[in-house]
Amino acid sequence: MRKKQIGQKVAVVLFAAMLALSGCSKPVDSPKQDPGAQSSPGAKTEGQPSGGASNLSIFWWGSDSRHEATQKVLDLYSQDTGVTFDVEFTGWDGYWQKLPVLAASKEVPDVLQMDAAYIEQYVDNGTLADLSPYIDLAEFVGEDEKQNYLIDGKLYGIPLSRNGQGVVFSKTRLAQLGIEEPKNGWTWEEMIAWGREAKKKCPDGVYPLWDMCNWYQYYQEYVQSHGGEKTLAGNEFNFNKETYKEYMQLYLDLVEEGVCPPPEVILSFVEYDPMNDYFLNGKVLTRSISVGSVMTIGKMLPDDELGGVCLPQGEGGSGWVQSTIFFSVSAQSEHIQEAADFIKWFLSDVEAGKILKTTRGLPLSDEVYGSIEPDLDTYEKLNMMLYKIITADEVNPTPYWSDVPPAFSTWNTEFKSTGEAVMIGDMSVEDAAEYLYSLGAEAAAEAK
Repeated sequence: MRKKQIGQKVAVVLFAAMLALSGCSKPVDSPKQDPGAQSSPGAKTEGQPSGGASNLSIFWWGSDSRHEATQKVLDLYSQDTGVTFDVEFTGWDGYWQKLPVLAASKEVPDVLQMDAAYIEQYVDNGTLADLSPYIDLAEFVGEDEKQNYLIDGKLYGIPLSRNGQGVVFSKTRLAQLGIEEPKNGWTWEEMIAWGREAKKKCPDGVYPLWDMCNWYQYYQEYVQSHGGEKTLAGNEFNFNKETYKEYMQLYLDLVEEGVCPPPEVILSFVEYDPMNDYFLNGKVLTRSISVGSVMTIGKMLPDDELGGVCLPQGEGGSGWVQSTIFFSVSAQSEHIQEAADFIKWFLSDVEAGKILKTTRGLPLSDEVYGSIEPDLDTYEKLNMMLYKIITADEVNPTPYWSDVPPAFSTWNTEFKSTGEAVMIGDMSVEDAAEYLYSLGAEAAAEAK
């Protein structure tokens, strides 16, 4: 996230980004339509001081299972404290259509779910309260990880779960092909070497390493792992043309070798579609994936034993480990203390955790996770499996960097289409780099 207290070095590029942020923020099973609201999320009522009965408004997005579990937890809190809730929930798209309207009218609910891709925007426009005086995040995460959540030294969002990015593979498939499993903690050079060796045992039409080089997020993940500065930071544009050219050229070279899938496989990719998700259909042996999504893959491959490794490591670390969804509190709330008390209870109460289970991902509290683990099925446990892998001693994970700032929305779209043009041979790597640099520099100048 921009402004975080993290040192950033200039990138030295070794390989094309093969990173997928699949579903890291956006929920897999969010409903397409808004199921409606029980009351207006902006509604405010006078409450008593912290410790007494009051009313809080709360707004979140997610699947039906998340809605049902959260409502039960709110009922439990009301029984214990006398605090009541005005509730609204919706799907992902409906949420981000409505929240800007509420923010503009200063009618944001007391408690709102926030996403890492948007939190900076709502900090900058004054929507969110600093929760540093109310919650000590060190009760839940280590001091180093705590720093990842600070913006200008302040805490505007309380993480609701543990998440991160790693690589998943089928142990079953690799064993059938006689391919050695990749080793956790691998470097970029080791990953490439593994891919080349694995290719020797792959049948035609099967590729060892995944690749999604036509999205900005994947490129940025690679830059980050090599200690580079953030390409898009607020209104700042730090695109390195030489980095991009090496990134794309190495991808093209590995496609030529058959280590990475060709354009027709990449461009036909549809996540979680058994026919067009190249990992599910067996065309690619590895896939970058978030902790919160590996369970879905497991359920869709019930006959396969899944394994995982961290993303390949460079001088700046490997992938990211950080929650991507939060509870925040409105800066205009009349009940900030009470809202903070509720959030802290929501994270730490064992009975609440047993109700929520993994509807918001892996619980932040080890005690809460320990209480629900016996009741989780084989697939639900895959999330923790991958999380332990990407936080192992031999791995150096990096913080999650937020999505594209508004000033560069057009540039982001063009990054994808330009990458596709390079893949299919309609544009040279050099021309693509020049075009993206010029477009981004122009957007940055206009934003300033």
